[in-house]
Amino acid sequence: MEAMYKLQNDKRVLIEKAQINFKKAPKDRITKIYVETRLESLEALWKEFSSTHNNIVQNASDVQRKSDKYFVDDIYDITEELYIFHKIQLKEVLNKFGYYSSDPKSKTNDHSTSNSVKLPKICIPKFSGNYAEWTTFKDLFTSLVHKNDTLEDVQKMHYLKGLLSGEAEQLVRHIAVTSDNYKECWSLLHSRYNNKRFLSNCLLKRLLSQANIIESSSSIKGLLDTTMECLNGLKNLGIDISTWDIIIIHIISSKLDFESRKQWETKLSSKDELPVLLAFKDFLEARFRALEFLNAGTNKPTASVIKKATTHHVISTDKKPNEVTCPFCEEGHKIAHCKKFAKESYEARHNFVQTRRLCFSCLNSNHSIKFCRHNGSCRICKRRHHSLLHPQSVSNSAVPNENSHIATEVKSAVSRVQASLSEDEPSPSNLVSYFSKGSLPKQVLLATALVEAQTRSGSTQLLRVLLDQGSQASFIAESAVQLLGLKKTPVKTVISGIGGEKSAFASKYAVTVTIHSRLDPSFSIQVHAFVLGSITSILPSKKLEVFSWPELTQITLADPDFYTPGKIDILLGAEIYGQVLRDGLIKSSPNAPIAQNTVLGWILSGQISTSDDPIHCHHVIHSNSDQADDNAVLQQFWEIESVIPDQKILSDEEQRCENIFAQTTHRDKEGRYVVNLPFRDQDPQCQYGSSRDLAIRRFHLLENKFKRNPEVKARYSEVFQEYIDLGHMEPVPSDELNNISAVYLPHHAVVREDKTTTKVRIVFDASMKGLNGVSLNDDLMVGPRLQPPLRHIIMRWRMHPISLCADIVKMYRQVKVSSEHADFQRVVWRDDPESVIKEYKLVRVTFGTAAAPYFAVKSLQQVAIDEGGSYPDVSEIIKNDFYVDDLMTGCQTVDQGLHLHERLTEVLTKGQFPLQKWVSSCNELNERIQGHAERTKQKEEQERDIKLDSVVKILGISWDRQNDECKYSVQLPPQQFPVTKRRVISDIARLFDPLGWVAPCIITSKIFIQKLWLSGLDWDAELTPDLLSEWETYRASLVETNKISIPRWINTKADDSLMELHGFCDASIAAYAAVVYVRTIDAEGKIHVNLITARTKVAPVKQQSVPRLELMGAVLLSELIIEVAKVMKISPPHIRAWTDSSIVLAWLSKHPSHWTTFVGNRVSTILSRIDNSHWAHVQSTHNPADLASRGLTPQELACSSLWSQGPPWLHEETIEYSRPKSIVTNTEKRTIKVHVATETQQEVPVWKYKTQQKHV
Repeated sequence: MEAMYKLQNDKRVLIEKAQINFKKAPKDRITKIYVETRLESLEALWKEFSSTHNNIVQNASDVQRKSDKYFVDDIYDITEELYIFHKIQLKEVLNKFGYYSSDPKSKTNDHSTSNSVKLPKICIPKFSGNYAEWTTFKDLFTSLVHKNDTLEDVQKMHYLKGLLSGEAEQLVRHIAVTSDNYKECWSLLHSRYNNKRFLSNCLLKRLLSQANIIESSSSIKGLLDTTMECLNGLKNLGIDISTWDIIIIHIISSKLDFESRKQWETKLSSKDELPVLLAFKDFLEARFRALEFLNAGTNKPTASVIKKATTHHVISTDKKPNEVTCPFCEEGHKIAHCKKFAKESYEARHNFVQTRRLCFSCLNSNHSIKFCRHNGSCRICKRRHHSLLHPQSVSNSAVPNENSHIATEVKSAVSRVQASLSEDEPSPSNLVSYFSKGSLPKQVLLATALVEAQTRSGSTQLLRVLLDQGSQASFIAESAVQLLGLKKTPVKTVISGIGGEKSAFASKYAVTVTIHSRLDPSFSIQVHAFVLGSITSILPSKKLEVFSWPELTQITLADPDFYTPGKIDILLGAEIYGQVLRDGLIKSSPNAPIAQNTVLGWILSGQISTSDDPIHCHHVIHSNSDQADDNAVLQQFWEIESVIPDQKILSDEEQRCENIFAQTTHRDKEGRYVVNLPFRDQDPQCQYGSSRDLAIRRFHLLENKFKRNPEVKARYSEVFQEYIDLGHMEPVPSDELNNISAVYLPHHAVVREDKTTTKVRIVFDASMKGLNGVSLNDDLMVGPRLQPPLRHIIMRWRMHPISLCADIVKMYRQVKVSSEHADFQRVVWRDDPESVIKEYKLVRVTFGTAAAPYFAVKSLQQVAIDEGGSYPDVSEIIKNDFYVDDLMTGCQTVDQGLHLHERLTEVLTKGQFPLQKWVSSCNELNERIQGHAERTKQKEEQERDIKLDSVVKILGISWDRQNDECKYSVQLPPQQFPVTKRRVISDIARLFDPLGWVAPCIITSKIFIQKLWLSGLDWDAELTPDLLSEWETYRASLVETNKISIPRWINTKADDSLMELHGFCDASIAAYAAVVYVRTIDAEGKIHVNLITARTKVAPVKQQSVPRLELMGAVLLSELIIEVAKVMKISPPHIRAWTDSSIVLAWLSKHPSHWTTFVGNRVSTILSRIDNSHWAHVQSTHNPADLASRGLTPQELACSSLWSQGPPWLHEETIEYSRPKSIVTNTEKRTIKVHVATETQQEVPVWKYKTQQKHV
């Protein structure tokens, strides 16, 4: 019996394994023959198992049936379940193939029925490389061709290549049509396009981005079909969506119209269990069928139906602009923005709109003005028509008088947002915050008031404020800050809303504004407010009917125009709210608002009756402010590691910016580059911000500053006149002054007394937000970084025996902006305050716009491509040795330097990039360049071209050209008191050391920042006495850094016999560091050693062991030395790394898998960069990285030859690379845990057997 039991158990295991192996089988192995073979094998196993079971049952006694494990554990029943389940699996697969029949005899005729009916031919659509089409193509091709056993591989290859086009065809174009290449070709396509992650992301994005729908059968049907299509696609990708029902229902139901959602909620109200997707699908199908039936018998909706007002202030941060076509010129813009339409006469515009039956309010074609939901009005007469349709007889000029003072009347003083978008394009706003949503039978009136706000010059402006008792902080709109000319203080504040959740943005600035009551001149209060793009949507959302409320007729209202939609300039929080309240409260009828007496006047709030249908509103109001965790910005000082990728992959936006430049840039007849501004959308929202009025107000404030500083005014006027004389700025033609879509930029002066050429620079504020909260810079793409990092340029500059520097004259202004985009760069200016303000447009790339650096650098590099073909060396210098407009290069000889000067000047002049301020470390080269200038240029150009100062400031570095040394200098402002964390961080940020030449001094400041962070001090809290004493001592010592200098040239020449890099790393409890030196042996055999660069990092807050920190220092060194080697073009055999840690060397000597995860990962990183054989041991006293990890005072650093020249033995002819005799360690060794299972068998007693043969 035991033998049969064991046999049955073996059969059970075989059946179980058969099921498991079938699940694991690859999809391409699941064929008809494979499944049938497995089914036959399963049947044979089961037949044997059943036969044995029958024998066991016949021979087993009653006692055995009750006690034997075979019967107790129901082995037969368990195996039978396994058998049935696996057999079902196999039959289901065969059914999918269409081959299986319950009658085995019918298998030979399984195709006979298919020939009885002539089915349409199945065509496989061509695959072009579109990921969304891959799944359909793959399934069809696999079913009809790939798994068709009647076709040879060469035939399949022929069919496959014939069904490919576009990108997919290019991918396999090089593969010949042969039998052997078919599998390779199919595998290549499969690996490229079978990207489940990408396909699932596309499906999810399509599912989640469906728009809210209206009540119509087609909308509901489309929503349902798209949803099911996305879900089926996800299911086909193998994603388990069986538990997604409640999530899908929540998402899709939120997109339904109000009535449909109401019916769905009513259906669920009687049930407690969670709804399932199938029931929701059935509901939607029943809903759209009902609407189809109703729509079939209804007439065109009447005006009373359309009267329902719907206001949606919804912000979308990731939307693609709808493709629009102007009905006037048939180009890709709206008619409201059409320059050709705007140039037509009033009669022509009016007749065109009337003939085409366009809306007179928004100029759209899908409705009339009677049903227009556009709540704007004419900007000239405020009547209900578009500004372009304002009759000329009503007003002689659309341009307000620049000399007119701001009106004192309340109605004209309050700025209002005029919506200029069609009904399907909501008013733009920067707010992406929390909102309340609902269907309101009554309009809710919020408490608003008019106040007098004090400007920076002492005058007052009337602003509209919202009093919010539910806000802990006050807020002010950016447009109001600019109107008042307030000084902004940098802060970081997170805005929280309903539920206490943080919003998607933070306030970066705060201001202090003084407000006065219009009614009580003795009352004034200072308000500390955070700056936001905009406060809320216009309030109220639509114009209200003014009812007769007798109780309110005898009071003075704080906001006489409370019933008119308008912009909110300031939100006053609960702190201010309590200070303006006075005794007095009026409660009238239920349909009237509540009036509360305040020092600002009586404020009205509460629900009021409206004669219209229910209003659906989305109100966005910020309700809370918490100080952000500013300490997060300090984490860069003590992060464990930071790996910089070798090549940055362009983002989608950066690639779009590159495409725009390539497709739209051209050169004029002078060779100058002409560019289009890289807008994120085809319809930039900055056009609708009424920026002209804001720019004029800012200009008035600027003129007030000029009165206090006539010298700056004179220089400012000179720069503006230069713009006009050079043609960089042109007057706006009189017929274009009324262009309502033009964008105006305010401007201000930046005075730099240290500059030798332009001491006053004009900066144009393209970040000024219009009344809609959008600036020009918000709409512009920044573009990718194109030039090498500054540290790389300086490293290459130091390799040249003779240095050569220059810069480009007015680099940004050498690139022209296309005429169609110049109107986005308008400015206002007048030299005499008594004259009329004139309008100009900047026709060159403008300093202050987001894309200006990109355009300047991209155009410069394009010159190298277009004009540098004859001079490859010059082309490489233009691409690699410019940092913005500064050239830092060099040469081996004077003749070569003069050649570079001439060729660079020639090539860049062709692109209109003239060079100036040439300077070299070689006096002979300076004289020859000066002589060349005298022969070819005028006197003023000679003075501009040559710069012979002894100390030159270039890219933040002080270079003594006479001694050819780089000097380090620190210029901190006088210490301000009290000393706070903010002021300390500001001072430390001024310590500019891009290559780590004074790293032993700078590390002290990094460690001090960590101490500040650990102390928990607020940004504006005064330092504790011990921290203050430490900071003052360190700050005072920084003056000594001015004595530190290093050679500019690192003694590298083209004929050097040897050039190698030596890097050192070390760590202390507080920090870890790496430093790299270059060692050269020249043609005469002289040895030179020079410091190249160093990098330090603060140890993590979570304490690590010293060996671990030493290893992190080794990782830092491996990253740093490879970076230097790539810049200086030094091959790996000439790279050496040194550490004073024997444990680190022991870790590097074995495979990473030998160590714990922390150590193993870092060892793997190091060895992937530097081979273990290139690591050696150095004594701590000879390790310069030890100085950087522990810190030195500036006095100590200035005297340290170990830091500036490396250890003494680097200057010897032969270097001994040593390691400790024993580098074995068990520190951080990975422990391998093994679980041993043993089976003990009872020994058989020998005495039971009579003979030895039986025992054996």
